[in-house]
This record gives sequence, structure tokens and C-alpha cells, in this order.
Amino acid sequence: MKKYIFYTIFLLSLSSCDVNNNKISNTYQFDIERFEKLFHETTINNLSDLKNKYPFLFPEQYSNEIWTNRLNDTIQKEIYSEINIAYPNLDNEKNDLINFYNNFTSYFPTYKLPRIITLISDIQYENRVILADSLLLIGIDNYLGSNHLFYSSMPKYISDNLISRMIVSDVAEEYAHYIIPKNNFYTFLDRIIFYGKVLYFKDIMLPKLDDRYKIGYSKLNMEWANNNENFVWTYFVEKELMFSSDNKLTNRFINIAPFSKFYLSVDNDSPGMIGKFIGWQIVRSYMENNKTTLVEMILMNPADIYNNSKYKPNK
Repeated sequence: MKKYIFYTIFLLSLSSCDVNNNKISNTYQFDIERFEKLFHETTINNLSDLKNKYPFLFPEQYSNEIWTNRLNDTIQKEIYSEINIAYPNLDNEKNDLINFYNNFTSYFPTYKLPRIITLISDIQYENRVILADSLLLIGIDNYLGSNHLFYSSMPKYISDNLISRMIVSDVAEEYAHYIIPKNNFYTFLDRIIFYGKVLYFKDIMLPKLDDRYKIGYSKLNMEWANNNENFVWTYFVEKELMFSSDNKLTNRFINIAPFSKFYLSVDNDSPGMIGKFIGWQIVRSYMENNKTTLVEMILMNPADIYNNSKYKPNK
């Protein structure tokens, strides 16, 4: 059985989302469907009823034997047990999502909320959340706590983010990628501004969430980024990286990693993704110094944002 048995990759579409600058006020109520609970508490005799309700989670190429074996699998039972301990209910997470959707639909008022479904993803932390036009799938086994036994073999910079506070941040991340175009993605500047837009989107949609959860930093890493912003920016400028098309810069400063690669003694102290952090500060500076709406900014050319940002980090 393939490891991603419940994690079919869906095509994303903006057809149900109308970009609109006129904010409105909504209060949404919805259910979070606990598929992992429904599946593990069903019986073989009742499995067909569950398959009829969730046909998209039961690919036709797999026989009933696959699902029967999964129901009886001791590892699957242990994962489900740990989920029940960590999440006897999802009241806090639901409130976070309600607040997010209230903010999101104030900018995109015709957006139709998807079905929100939690499930076991076999701890596929690379795809903790998957968004489709009518479905939002949350691999709840990826949020059991950074020190959970299931994550003991993972690098700490990854397991640090496998916590409940990251659920709404990861959901917002998916929506940001859903609406922010990658028309300009050639230079290092293009890339860090793109991720700056993603993080600023979180600023607006998740105003009460700590910055470190928006970017996925530990408290220590967030402090390092804030304290060394001027050093990082000076390095980028002096090394003439901003308009470079060198793809290696993505691995050095943008991708998830244990640290950023300046090739200096500070490397081991630095957090990964520091390019995203700088892009975030540039976008924040632009929005503070210009009368531009969120939607207008999302569609702007990265160079225009940079040139009009008046960005100057504190020394």
C-alpha cells in the first residue's frame, strides 16, 4: 500500500474565489470532520457506508483488504490512540479556523468554505495540509507535539513545528499559495518577496498569532532573526544577491533547513529560511509606507514592492 493512501494531491483552483477589496463581516460556523475517528471506529461490515460518504479517500484501485489490514494494523491503532490523547476535541483549533475564515472572506467574500477533514497521513510532515477547491485535509498526526516519540528520529528544526499552534498557520500558508501568483520567480529578490507576501498575508489573516508561528521558527530562532536583521540585509546587498538568478540561493536562504548558509562562523547560530524573513520585512515596510490594499500588493511586481518599500533595517 502506498504511504500516501489518504493524501491524494488535488488540483487547486481559484474559480470559487472572487478577489474583492470591499471588506465584509461574516461569522462562519462549520464542522471539522474527524475522518480518522470515523475510520478507526467503524467495522468491516460498515466500511462500505464510510466509503460512500468519503469516496475521494478510498481510491478504487485498492481492494477492501487494504482497508481491513489498515484497521487491524497495530501501528495505525497506536497513531490513532495518540491522536485521541492529544486531541479529544478540536475546539481551540476550530476557533482558530473560524477567525481565519472570517478574515479571509472579508477580502474574498464569495469564497465558499471547503469541507474540513482531519485524517491520519502516516506522518507525512511535508504535506501536513492539503487544500483543494472544496476540501481542506489536515493530517492531524503531524501535530502531536515537538517532543512526541513518533518524531524522535526527525531533525529538531522539523519536529519543532509539529505542534497544535501550527495548524492554523499551515492552513493560512496553503491559502496564501492558493492566491498569490508566482509570475515573477526568477531572481532571489522575486523569491524572497513572494514569501514576504505569504507571511504578510498571515499578518492580516492571523493577527493574534505570534510571528514565530507564522514563519515556523523556535523562540530562539525568532530572536536571532530580529537581532541580526541588519547583518543579513547587509550581507545580501554586499554580495549582490538580490538580483541574482542563482538557484543555489534558494537552498541557502529560503528552503526549510537547520540553518542558513552564509559560509561564515554565524551559520550554526542562524535559522534557516532567513531570506523569507527578510522578504517579510520588506513587504511590511512597503505596506507601512504606501496606501495599497492587501489584494493590490499580492498582485504587484516584486521589484516595485522593493523599490518603494523604503526598507531600512535597524542597526
